[in-house]
Amino acid sequence: MHRLAWVAATLLLMALAFAAGRMTLGERIMPEIVATLPNDESQFSRELDARLRERFPLGTSQDKLIGYLVGANFAPDWPQQGANASQFIFNGLLCDRSARVLWRADAAGALTYISGAYDSHCL
Repeated sequence: MHRLAWVAATLLLMALAFAAGRMTLGERIMPEIVATLPNDESQFSRELDARLRERFPLGTSQDKLIGYLVGANFAPDWPQQGANASQFIFNGLLCDRSARVLWRADAAGALTYISGAYDSHCL
């Protein structure tokens, strides 16, 4: 019985270490624009899109947007279908969440289109 308790304790510690490693490996803080989304996940994409359009209205310099995205740890993923894209991926213990920003700019570097989308996949 004593041996069984040690095996159980060892397995529990291994599971906890795995979970802690999964959650903190390459720890990146969720960007503020995503972390403060309302509680209803079904509305996250629409709210993220609205926040991006408010913070970076059309005509804003794409350099300002890119500077924000780099500072928030979004990874570049451009060009995409004639537009620029950037994505933040957060790998959680049970769910992987991603926020994606898509934009276009004119020759002068002013935004002509911007949108955001949120997605999550859970085990």
